[in-house]
Amino acid sequence: MTKILMSIIMAMGVGGLFYYNFSVVPMKNKIEEQTKVIIAQDLRDQEQRAAIEAIQGNLEKTTQALSGLQVQNQQYEIQMADYLDVFRRHNLSKLASAKPGLVEVDANNGTKEVFDAIEADSQRISSLND
Repeated sequence: MTKILMSIIMAMGVGGLFYYNFSVVPMKNKIEEQTKVIIAQDLRDQEQRAAIEAIQGNLEKTTQALSGLQVQNQQYEIQMADYLDVFRRHNLSKLASAKPGLVEVDANNGTKEVFDAIEADSQRISSLND
């Protein structure tokens, strides 16, 4: 009877040893691995949220800049229509033949103003890109 009892106790001891080595220890390792994975996923989620917020901020800035450019474009179109209206109302060929000095000075001044405005706009746009 004692032999049977001793063999049961030994079998339980060996079984407990196997259970601990193959079940409990690997489970602790799995829990540690899963904890590391969860921490890494949380960090990734935080980075993605920060990236999304940055993209949304850039989108808002871009939208505001675009609306400002649209307003300026409308103003430029109105100015262009006014300038073209001047050309429609006046016969510049006839005026240039009659008074060449007057038309030449006005044309040169107007051309200089337009080129100066284009240069200023180009510099402003170039500074926005920087």
